[in-house]
Amino acid sequence: MQNLFHLGAHCTDDGLLIKSILRNRGPLSSEGILVPGPGRYRELLGDASTTLRGEPASEDTEAMLMEVVCDDDSADRIILSSENFLCRSKVALGADGLYPKAAKSAWLRNCFPNHDVEFAIAIRNPALLVPDILAGLNDVEQQETLTELSPFTLRWSDVVADILEANPDTRLTVWCHEDAPYIWSEILRELTAHDPYTTLEGAYDMAEAMMTPVGVDRLKSFVEGHSDLTESRRRKAIAAFLEAHVREKAEDTTPDTPLLDWSDKLCTDLTAYYDEDVTRIAALPRVTFIEP
Repeated sequence: MQNLFHLGAHCTDDGLLIKSILRNRGPLSSEGILVPGPGRYRELLGDASTTLRGEPASEDTEAMLMEVVCDDDSADRIILSSENFLCRSKVALGADGLYPKAAKSAWLRNCFPNHDVEFAIAIRNPALLVPDILAGLNDVEQQETLTELSPFTLRWSDVVADILEANPDTRLTVWCHEDAPYIWSEILRELTAHDPYTTLEGAYDMAEAMMTPVGVDRLKSFVEGHSDLTESRRRKAIAAFLEAHVREKAEDTTPDTPLLDWSDKLCTDLTAYYDEDVTRIAALPRVTFIEP
């Protein structure tokens, strides 16, 4: 059995990815790909991994977990998703940078020691990610985080390296959240590993979430009239419709940093550093990097 853990990250798709995959439960099931509802496993796996604390589950424990998660003996692959698999958002930022507990991904992996495990994660420009994470914390949590935070420790390559080092027998799929509207269908394909001749619903879900209702209707009409779109033409169409019909909030890419007191120059430098970090990540062994 192949178990795919989608790790988030926080403040990226906000649950939209698993919803897109769940829309295709039927056709995926016919290919042996199981997509259980998140309520079925999130608390269970959180409790189990905390109890095991990184130790491999016994055969009985593993069998119990698999029985709860998987109700189809013919399944070959299971898709599991939670932005809290690595940690809660209040500890996603620390003195050591982004996701200082990323190595705890091994706790998840060892819930299923006799099965193949893969991980997947979306990364995002820290100049935009950090303000959004802080906005979801209470006043005390914000101050605790701000006391420890150092901007140039916010390296996604460290997070990726920690996951890979803690899980030497796993692969990791990575993409930039900024690219997600344009590569959503590829993300769905990579995570589910479905037959390439199977067409999944939801290929435009992320783009539509960023558009006005008028834009969504016009994109749907365009897609219905162009059933033979290549990936390249699909991306160009999405870019054109987003440019013309993006929602005001979705269009804002300016960091909202009153709590952080980050200057425009610092945000620009962080963005450049993020771009360099992305290049490093894409070149790492055992990483599948999805890009336009």
